[in-house]
Formats: sequence, structure tokens, C-alpha cells
Amino acid sequence: MAAALASWVRELVAIDVTPQMLVQTGLLARERGLSNVSMCLADAQNLPFRSEAFDVVSCRIVLHHISDADKAVAEMGRVLKGGGRLFIQDILGADDRMARNYMDTIEKLRDPSHIKDYNLEEWNHFFETGGLKILHTETIQGVYRLKEWTSRSGTPIDKLNEIVTGLCDMPEEVRPYLKAQFYDGDWSIQMRYLLVLATKT
Repeated sequence: MAAALASWVRELVAIDVTPQMLVQTGLLARERGLSNVSMCLADAQNLPFRSEAFDVVSCRIVLHHISDADKAVAEMGRVLKGGGRLFIQDILGADDRMARNYMDTIEKLRDPSHIKDYNLEEWNHFFETGGLKILHTETIQGVYRLKEWTSRSGTPIDKLNEIVTGLCDMPEEVRPYLKAQFYDGDWSIQMRYLLVLATKT
């Protein structure tokens, strides 16, 4: 994402809590000849920047890994200039609590760093308490094949087997929300993503 945005801005700071991700970002920036990208090792819940430091803040597929997502959104709002833009893309959890908890269990088996998928009410609360006004939202669908999805995260085989068992034994009440299907020797899992463009009021 940093590499994609860098050509549109004068200066870009890429932030991550894991050094390995920043190393990869630096390599990609050099590979693409991007000289306006700097890296910062930081926690999204405690950003090491002064207030109103940035014109644009963007966060993609991160907040479901954070234990205090509302604080992270508030921090993004804090470092954003008045009238600046905040863009967030993340998983949109099901409104049904049972279905959302079931999917959280599957995601934690796949990747232990997963914390929680938030529903639309929770997302709206994050922006409201962070002093941010939502300008635009949309929902997009994603479909993952289980073998590729778990291979990408390095999921151990025993955890993969637990996921398969969970999908096979999925309660009827959950099926309409998760929309998981088995075909061609593998499971497909549908995900919803929320895209939000907001501004600091």
C-alpha cells in the first residue's frame, strides 16, 4: 500500500509493528525507485507523531489484529490535520454475534494474531468517538480458497484440520452469514470488507 500511495504524495511514512514488514517495504521502495518513503516501527495504538502531522492517513487490513481498535482509530484522527482524509479498509464482521464469533475462531486458528472482526455498529462507534466524520462507505466481497489462504499465513496442519472440522460442523444458524462452500477438493470462504473514507471535523 505504501508503494502504491507514494507516487501521489510528497512524503510518506510507512508504519508497522513488525520489523520484517518494514524491511520488505524498504526493499520494494528501492526496487521501484521511491525516494520519498520512510519507515517507522510503531504501534497503531500509540503513534509517535505530533498531533495534526499528516494530510492523509491510511490503514488497510490491520485493525482486526489490534486489541484496542477504537484507540487506534482515535490515534489516526489525532495525527490527522483538520480537514484531512482518513481511509480504512478492514474486515466487516457479521451483525449476528454467533456467526461473528464463529468466524473469529476460524481466523484465530489460521492466524493467532487475529483479535476480532468488528461489525458496522462498532466501526461507526470508532469513527464517532475519534472525532471523525464519515464521508463515504462501501462494502466489497472477497473469496478465499482455504488451502491458499492458510498457506499464505503459514498455518500449521493441525490448525488447518481444526478449521476444516469447524467448517464441516458449522451450525445451521451460522451458514447464511459465512457462506462457506466445498468444491473441487477445497473450501471457499467469503469475506466482507468495509471501505471507509472519513475526515477530521
